[in-house]
Amino acid sequence: MEKKQKIAFVLRAIQNQIKLIICYTLPKCEKGPKSQLQGGILGYLYHHQEQPVYQRDLEKEFRISRATATNTLQVMEREGLVMRRALDRDARLKRIQMTEEAIQGHRRMEAHMEMMENCITKGMTEEEVLQLSRLLGMVMRNLEEIAAKYTEPPTETGLPEEEEAPS
Repeated sequence: MEKKQKIAFVLRAIQNQIKLIICYTLPKCEKGPKSQLQGGILGYLYHHQEQPVYQRDLEKEFRISRATATNTLQVMEREGLVMRRALDRDARLKRIQMTEEAIQGHRRMEAHMEMMENCITKGMTEEEVLQLSRLLGMVMRNLEEIAAKYTEPPTETGLPEEEEAPS
């Protein structure tokens, strides 16, 4: 009988293994993302090419601050991965788009990630993969609920609303 392990530790170990394998097997290219965040942003832009994407969309999607988004996008622009185009109607709003070179690189990355997905789910039925996805979604939502409690502004007592002492 297997010993029950703490789920948080297992998830962390899985994440470390995935990062290690990606590091060793990722197709090398001169112009590519230099961080996980940059890779995530390129993936988001790739899958949302048909609609305008703005910095605030990335801030919300990746749960990052405005400063982090600004700095990351500036670096990506210097590296030739993205372009920011001002809108005619409002020059303050800048649509973010991938460069053609970044699109080609991302296509190679997508193929690599598909291979990783197949390796991770090897031996699982389609139903098991769906179940795993559903359970991991639940874990993520639970963690987001907890995180939200720590990012809400404190009340007068400094405790979250639910934990306020009775009057």
